[in-house]
Amino acid sequence: MNSKGGTLAPSAAAVASALAAFSCCLPLGPFLLAATSAGAAGVFLSLQPYLIAFSVLMLAAGFVQAFRARECGRKRRALNVTVLLSTTALVAAMLFGYVPASAPAGQPAVAALQLDSFRQAFNAAADRTRVVVLLSPT
Repeated sequence: MNSKGGTLAPSAAAVASALAAFSCCLPLGPFLLAATSAGAAGVFLSLQPYLIAFSVLMLAAGFVQAFRARECGRKRRALNVTVLLSTTALVAAMLFGYVPASAPAGQPAVAALQLDSFRQAFNAAADRTRVVVLLSPT
């Protein structure tokens, strides 16, 4: 690889693959192609484990090239290091989503929402202030 390319190409490839793997959680499709976003998200969701593995491999290649560049007497560019580290943080955040989670000791497990019983309890408390918070990982 020539001295101008450095580690920017592997870093850019890692960013692109991380964004592709992350697109199921933050769909870019609705902003780019509203008509095909559902299909694109479904495709990326099914490919997510492979895209994350590809991201990890590209990060490894980026780190290897970054350290080899130093052995060849080339300086590391601040942009290359920034892209490499931010991509590493992004991939680490995606991998954190695969960590199995459970309720802390002494607390009940998270229950599935039963809409009918929720509606009844919500309507029964009409004389009090009610707050509904919906959280979703996607």
